[in-house]
Amino acid sequence: MRLAWLLVGSRAVAEDLVHDAFLAVFQRWETIDNPGGYLRQSVVNLCLSWQRRRSRERDALAKVGEPPPTGDPAVDTMWDAIQRLPLDRRAVVVLRYWADLPHDEIAELLSCPVGTVRSRLHRALAELREEVER
Repeated sequence: MRLAWLLVGSRAVAEDLVHDAFLAVFQRWETIDNPGGYLRQSVVNLCLSWQRRRSRERDALAKVGEPPPTGDPAVDTMWDAIQRLPLDRRAVVVLRYWADLPHDEIAELLSCPVGTVRSRLHRALAELREEVER
C-alpha cells in the first residue's frame, strides 16, 4: 500500500491499484514462483499505467482548453453540463465538437480504439440529452 501511495500520491487510487494487484496474484497463485515479488511488480506496473493514463488525459484536456464564459445562459449551462461528465466522456465530447476532430484522431490522441470513442460519445450525448430535458 505504501509503495503504491508513494508512486501515485493518492490513498484512494493506491488502494484500488493494490486491490487489483492482489486480485492478479490470487488469479495466478498456482503458477507464481515468488508471490511477493509478483505482487510488488504488479503494483509498480499498475501505478505506472495509471500515471501514463492520467498524463494522457491531462494532455488531451490541455490541448482543448476551457472556453471563456459567453454570456449566453444556454451555452454556459451546456458547458456546465459537459464539465459534470466523467473525464473520459468529456474529453471525447470536447475533442469531437469543440476541436472538430474525427473519431480516428480522437482515438489516436486518447490511445484507445475508435469503437471506444464512439461508445463514449454516444453515452456522453445521452447523459447531456437527459440533463437538458430536465
